[in-house]
Amino acid sequence: MIKEETYISKLNPVSTIDDLIEVAKENDVPIMDKISVEFVKQLIRIHHANSVLEIGTAIGYSALHFASVKDNIHITTIERNEIMYQYALKHIEQYNRAEQIRPIFKDALEAFDEVSDKEYDILFIDAAKAQSLKFFELYSPLVRKGGLIITDNILYHDFVGNIEIVRSRNIKQMVRKIEKYNTWLSENTGYDTNFIDIGDGMSISVKK
Repeated sequence: MIKEETYISKLNPVSTIDDLIEVAKENDVPIMDKISVEFVKQLIRIHHANSVLEIGTAIGYSALHFASVKDNIHITTIERNEIMYQYALKHIEQYNRAEQIRPIFKDALEAFDEVSDKEYDILFIDAAKAQSLKFFELYSPLVRKGGLIITDNILYHDFVGNIEIVRSRNIKQMVRKIEKYNTWLSENTGYDTNFIDIGDGMSISVKK
């Protein structure tokens, strides 16, 4: 996780968004893998999405990629870590996406009022995995009918479904919460949900 005094960035004025991958690795910041981010970008294109609400900005990598799909898409993204938020602001400015990306510095469980000013085509959940159910319940009313709710990391390093190999008590608790969330999603009659084995696992729920 980023610490202000150790943050490393080799970005230059001609860098591309994917240069942030190395920045994330150097600072131990979890971001989406390249295949997963391209998959979500394709979903944005297929569903002609013009608005995305993202839970979990980190350093802005995924939000920047989503904004790059087309000029008229707008991304609202929430981040609670101040250091990551500040660097996300710098990256958003560097890649000239400030008009498309609205960053919110707040705990996502407390940010509803700041983002409830519009309806969203896609809700993308990529924050504290133990809170995915709460995020879904809180923000799903803002998603339009036929819109998508995408949750990343639903396999949690392939521990989900293989909890017997987990030794850490804390990780076991996390895995159980994710398994509970996945079961809840599959049984939620208000959505059609598919689970995709891509990256660290992803669920795609279509709002009925």
